[in-house]
Amino acid sequence: MKIKNRILIIGLPLILVACSTTQPSKFYLLSSMETSQRYKEPQLGQYAILVKPIKFPEYLDRPQMVLRENDYKLQFNEFHRWAEPLKDNFIRVFMENLNSRIAPANALFFSELGGIQPNYQLAIEVFRLDVNADNQADLSVKWALLTGKNNQHIKTQNKEYSIPFKDNSYLSGVEAQSKAISQFTDQIADYLRDLNRTSKTKTKTKTKTIPTQESYSGFQINVVD
Repeated sequence: MKIKNRILIIGLPLILVACSTTQPSKFYLLSSMETSQRYKEPQLGQYAILVKPIKFPEYLDRPQMVLRENDYKLQFNEFHRWAEPLKDNFIRVFMENLNSRIAPANALFFSELGGIQPNYQLAIEVFRLDVNADNQADLSVKWALLTGKNNQHIKTQNKEYSIPFKDNSYLSGVEAQSKAISQFTDQIADYLRDLNRTSKTKTKTKTKTIPTQESYSGFQINVVD
């Protein structure tokens, strides 16, 4: 009995020391990226884009950060966590990125429309947003641009973005994920600009002068391309 009691007494301080040296958790946030130089001059008109509720995979509905070992195995780190739900963080960063690139146009949620009739609707589904064991951040997403009362599809695309990072740290991984979201936003902004440019070209009115047979004085007709 005396031997057992001594073992218990000696073992208790070791347990207390182990508990007192538990690794503290670290918390991270995605961040929006500065507007690139090509977006400095506003090129889009005053129109509104309705961003539909963004779909997010359930495996990311957790505070722990995800490391993808391979296509079949994931690791969830208890000591490296998101400071807020990743879906909310993604949405805020994406909206900040997009609005900075398409100004003076606006990307809005339904609750923000306030009676405004949107010119376009944007639907987004995220399939993957994590880092892998090869120090690479991956974003897999599908997006669709719709217009009109019947939600006519103008463009639908599946896209994957892979951003390498040098050092094996979660902070670098978060920075790379932010860059992937920035590239995704760039693509949508580029397409909106091309769409706006094409729309203006199609509706541009050209003026031609046609002489009459009697007086040869000109009159104007409008030709729509």
